[in-house]
Amino acid sequence: MKLKGSLLENEPTVSVQKLASGSLLLRSPIEMPVLPKTLSMSFEHWCSQYSDRVVIAEKNEGGQYLGLTYEEGYNKALAFAAQLIQLGGSQDTPLIILSGASRAHFVVAWGAILAGVAYVPVSTNYARVPAAYNKLRAVFDRTQPAFVWSENYDVERAALELTGLIRRDLQWLGSDETLGALPLSKTLEPGEASLVQERMASLDVDSVARYMFTSGSTGSPKGVIHTHGMISTFLASRTALNEDRLESEPQRVLDWMPWSHVGAGVLRMASVMNVGGSIYIDDGKPTPDAFHKTLANLKVVKPTSYAGAPLGWNMLVDALEQDDDLAESFFAHVTSFAYGSAAMPESTYQRLQALMTTYKGAPQSMSTSLMSTEVAVGLSRYWPCEDQTVVGLPMPGAEFKLLPVGDRFEIRVKSAGVSPGYINDPDRTAEAFDDEGFFKMGDAVTFADPDRPEAGLRFAGRIAEQFKLSSGTWVSAGTLRAKLIACCAPWVRDVVICGINEAFIAVLIWPNLARCAELTNGDEQAVAMSDDVRSLIAEGLRQHNLENQGSSQQVRRFMLLEEPPSIGEGEITEKGYVNQGLVQRRRSDAVQKLFSEDDISVTKL
Repeated sequence: MKLKGSLLENEPTVSVQKLASGSLLLRSPIEMPVLPKTLSMSFEHWCSQYSDRVVIAEKNEGGQYLGLTYEEGYNKALAFAAQLIQLGGSQDTPLIILSGASRAHFVVAWGAILAGVAYVPVSTNYARVPAAYNKLRAVFDRTQPAFVWSENYDVERAALELTGLIRRDLQWLGSDETLGALPLSKTLEPGEASLVQERMASLDVDSVARYMFTSGSTGSPKGVIHTHGMISTFLASRTALNEDRLESEPQRVLDWMPWSHVGAGVLRMASVMNVGGSIYIDDGKPTPDAFHKTLANLKVVKPTSYAGAPLGWNMLVDALEQDDDLAESFFAHVTSFAYGSAAMPESTYQRLQALMTTYKGAPQSMSTSLMSTEVAVGLSRYWPCEDQTVVGLPMPGAEFKLLPVGDRFEIRVKSAGVSPGYINDPDRTAEAFDDEGFFKMGDAVTFADPDRPEAGLRFAGRIAEQFKLSSGTWVSAGTLRAKLIACCAPWVRDVVICGINEAFIAVLIWPNLARCAELTNGDEQAVAMSDDVRSLIAEGLRQHNLENQGSSQQVRRFMLLEEPPSIGEGEITEKGYVNQGLVQRRRSDAVQKLFSEDDISVTKL
C-alpha cells in the first residue's frame, strides 16, 4: 500500500551505539534549529505574527463558536500578567486553575506565563466527582498555591467546602462575592507593559512555566515541573522534523481533550500556535452520549488536522462509514492525521484507509508518538509507515538508552525536553532518574526489524504492567490488551489482563454497550449475561488464541463487567487509559471468580 500525506518528505534516521553493558544508545542525527528560549518570547512572537487570526474558539450558550484572536489574547494576558506581578506573583507563588478549557482559561494561563507565575491546570473531575475530592486537596497540598482562579466557583464550591480548601488563606481570582474573589484586570494601565517586559526578560530556559499532574494511570498523580526550555525544545525538535510547517490554509484543530492533560493543554496547543493555527474547543467527546456533538462540530469547524486516541478514531470511522456528507466534508479538509495514547487496532486502521482511498483517492500516512507528562521530546513516527505497531524513533535533541529486559528493552531518555522532576517531591524525583541522568519512562519497546533500526521501535507495554504467570512466563499486559480489543471489535470497549502468579491468563472485559445492546433488543442491562454477546466475544478470543499460541498470549477465560470504570477512584484517566493494577485491586472479587471453578459469570474458552 503506497501511503501519501503530510509525512511524505521525511525519511526515518537514527544512530545506534552499543554499550559494553548490552544497553543501546539511540540518537537522531538531525540538527536542531535555534528557537526562542522561553514560552513568553514565543507567545509574544506568535501574537505579533498572526495577530488577526483566531487562536481559541469556544461555543456560546446559543451553540455558536466565538473566537479569541492572537492579538486579543495577548492584550488580555498582558493585563492579567501585570495584575499578577503587582499582587506579588513570582516563581514561588503558583496559580491553580480550576476551570476547564475556555478562552478565559487561555488568557489566565498565558498571563501567568508572561508574569513568570507557574500555573497548575487541575483536572475538572477532581472538583466535580466526590470520590476524587481527595486528589484536589492533594494538588493544593503539593503545590502550595498563592492564587486560585475559576470561571465559575459554583461548579467547584462543594469540593472546596468539603475539603476545607475554601478556608485557606489564598488569593481567589475571578468573580465570587462569597470568596471575595478579585476580578481579573482587562486593560493595561500606563507603565504596566514595561513591568511585564522586565519580568519576561528575567525568565530563562530553567524558569517554571507550569506544573502538570500526571494522569495516575500507573500510580498516584505527580506534579511534573514544566520549564520554559522543556517546551521550547519540543518546538525546536518538531521544527527540525519539518512537522510544524506553514500550510496554504491556516491550521484548524477540533479538540475535546482537557487542558489538564499534557497532550492537549501543552504540546498540541504549542504546536498549533507555532504555525498560527486555531483550536476549536469540542464540547463533545468519544463517549456514546456525547460523540454526536463532536460529529456536529466537525461539520462546522472543518478541521485541517485531526488527532485522537484509537477509541475516538474507531467511533469516528463508524460515523464516517454511515454518513457520506460527513465523510466528504471531513476528508476534503483534513490533511494530517494522528493518534496517540494507545496502539491503533489494525481493523480500525484498515477501515480508515479504505475511507481515505474512497474520499481522498489514496491511503494516507498517520503519525503517532510516545511521550509522557515528563517527556516532551520522545519517540515520533514522523515518516510514512504502514506498520501501525511502530511508535517512532528518537526526536532530534533526545538521547535514548535501551536496557535489555527479556525479549524487549526498557527505555530511558535524556534531553532538555525532559522535566527536571516533581514539585516538592525529592524522593520521587530521585527515583525517576538513573545515575546517568536518564529519565525512566516506564515503557518497553522492541525493534520492528532488529537488522534495520531505522524501521522504528514498537511499543511493548508499560514495565509496571508486565507480570509473570506461575510458570515464570512474562506477560505484557499493554500489548496483549491492544490485541484483544482489536480481535473482539466492535463488541469490546476495554480489557483488563489478569493472571499474576496464576497458571493462565484470564480477562475482565468492559463491553461496548452501544453495539452489544443491538443483540439484546436495546437493553444495556442485559448485555453482561447475554449468550449472544458472550458468543461473539468468545469467537474473537478463540481466533486470537489460534493466531497466538504462546502461554503469554493465550486467554483461557473472560468475564463481562457491568459497573463502568470509575474516574473518581482512578480506574480510568481522562484520556481513557485504564489503570490495570488498580482495577484488579478494586475488583478483587471478580478476579477471584475468573480463577475459580464453575462461576456462571465466567466464560471458558
